[in-house]
Amino acid sequence: PDEKVAFAGINTWRGVTVHKPILTGKSYMRIGPIDTGKMVIYPIKDNVDANGNQLINWVAEIQRDNASMNDWNRMGNASDFLDIFKDWRFDWLDVPALISGASEILEYPMVDRDPVEQWTFGRVTLLGDAAHPMYPRGSNGSAQAIIDARTLAEQLAACEDPCEALKAYEALRLGPTANIVRTNRSVPPDFIIMKADELSGGKPFTRIDDLISQEELRQISENYARIAGFALAPAKG
Repeated sequence: PDEKVAFAGINTWRGVTVHKPILTGKSYMRIGPIDTGKMVIYPIKDNVDANGNQLINWVAEIQRDNASMNDWNRMGNASDFLDIFKDWRFDWLDVPALISGASEILEYPMVDRDPVEQWTFGRVTLLGDAAHPMYPRGSNGSAQAIIDARTLAEQLAACEDPCEALKAYEALRLGPTANIVRTNRSVPPDFIIMKADELSGGKPFTRIDDLISQEELRQISENYARIAGFALAPAKG
C-alpha cells in the first residue's frame, strides 16, 4: 500500500469542446509523437446545439525529462501546455482553438505500477486497475478489466471450489497483464506514430507508404493486439 506510482515524465491535460464535426464526424485522431506533443481527439456526443456541433473530447500529452507530476486534485491551465501546440493549424482543424474552447481543463500524470506477483488471497482476488494499473493506452484500462471479468466468470463456472477458481483465474491473467503494463511503457499502441516520426526525421510527409510498408504496419498492429489479448475466442453458452 505504500508503493509509489511509477512516473516516467508523461503529463496529460483533458477537456471537452463544442466544435463542428471534424473530418467524418466520427473520426478518432491521434496526432504527433509524445516526446514533442501528442493530441488524442474524438467526438463523444452529436448535435449538442441547434448548429449541428459535436462535443469533442481531447487529450494533450507530453513527455519531458525531469518533469514533475501533474496534480489530480487541481484544475489544469491551458497556459501550461498550449505553446507546444500553437502551430498545429490544419485546413481541417485548429488545435489551439479546440483547446481554448474548453470551459474546463483537467490535468493528470500518466502513471502505472510495477506488476505484482500475487492477486489472490484465499477467497479474495483483484481485477482491473486494482490488480494491474497501467498506462491508459489502447483502451486497456477498460478492456483488460472486461477480459479479467470474463476469465474469472469462466473459472468460477468450471471449478467446484471457489478458491481454486480464483487461483486459476490469477494463473491465466497475471502474466499477460504484466506483459501489457511493460509493453505500454515502451511499445504502446501508437508505436506506428513513433516509428513514422523516426523514419521521417520529424518532417512532414505525404504518404505513409513512402516510409513503411503496409505489411510492417499490419505486423505492428497485430503484435500489439496479440499482447493485449484483443483476439478472443467466442464466449461459451
